Amino acid sequence: MDEPPPAAPAPAASPAAAYLTAKYLSDKLDEAELLLGYAAVTGIAVDDHVRDAVLEARVASDAGKVTETAAANLLTALTALAGAVAPVTAESLRASANIDGARATIRIYGIMAGVVGLLIILISLATYFSSSVADKIKVDIGVANDLAAKLRSELGPSPSTPPAAAQPAPAVDLSQADKVWFGTSTTPPGLSDREVIGDLQQFAATVREINGYTRQLRFFVLDFDDSKYAHAKGSLELEPGLDVRLSEELTERVKEYQNVRSLGNSVQEKVTVYYGAIATCILPVLYALLGAGAYLLRLFEDEIRTRTLVAGNRHMARFLIAGIGGLVVGLFNNFTSQGITFSPFALAFLVGYAVDVFFTFLEGLLQIFKRGSGSAAAPAGPSGTSP
Repeated sequence: MDEPPPAAPAPAASPAAAYLTAKYLSDKLDEAELLLGYAAVTGIAVDDHVRDAVLEARVASDAGKVTETAAANLLTALTALAGAVAPVTAESLRASANIDGARATIRIYGIMAGVVGLLIILISLATYFSSSVADKIKVDIGVANDLAAKLRSELGPSPSTPPAAAQPAPAVDLSQADKVWFGTSTTPPGLSDREVIGDLQQFAATVREINGYTRQLRFFVLDFDDSKYAHAKGSLELEPGLDVRLSEELTERVKEYQNVRSLGNSVQEKVTVYYGAIATCILPVLYALLGAGAYLLRLFEDEIRTRTLVAGNRHMARFLIAGIGGLVVGLFNNFTSQGITFSPFALAFLVGYAVDVFFTFLEGLLQIFKRGSGSAAAPAGPSGTSP
């Protein structure tokens, strides 16, 4: 008896068959419909076969009868739609429609920009105030030095012991031009009592002003050691009535002035070092971060308008690159381009706003260095020139 012929092998499953019942096909159908709807709203022309393939796939999916041909046509249509509406994608359309997510992103960028801007304002105010006060201290020290030298020449040195016949003079009444007790017991030639006493009063007032400015400025350099500033207020005042030898009064005031001047110079140096470092290393970084925040807010607005926003894109790498660029920019004093001079802060903001331009600038510098090193390494010819 003849044996039955062997059964024919089962046909291999098509790759598309695995997609018919998988979630993959359902997701791709949703994406295709989303892109087709965007194209219809914005007036982008779509081929009739592409449109029909998406509609047929939806009808077949609802009926539960998606064939391999319908699945293949759907993927082909999705490819065509993606190219027609680019750079818009199904993901960007979903992200742009997510109002809560968009508001959260704007809130993050706004908070970062606000914090950075507030830091810049506070540091700038502290820098401006400390620099202004330090300049006033410097000017007052110059005035006090001149007055001290002038009074020393007018009054002469204070004697170590007062003369035996010397008696304290009564309080000076300038309205009646009573005689004032000078170091030489006589009014300096060519000067009146009023002029000399006026210089002495101005000197004492200048010393008090330096002391006041120094006390204000010390908090900006985090100097909280009160023991160094424990001058009694009366020690910087002139003797009431000036009923002492004026040369002795000047000597006492000069001693106090030397202490005040030393503290003033010390605080001045700290302001120069501290705020110079801040202006060189910290402020450019903050301006670069502010520029990056401004760029990202503008970019976010454009992506919302053009529906190209990508969900979860926080651009943190741009902030990091902007911070590095701002730190590098702080090394430059000024930058000139096409006759326009930029301060380091303005340049740092531009670097944060346009990071690509900064990298282009760095690449240009590298090319210059490469050309220079290549020329230097070129071998010399027989006549001493490059071949």
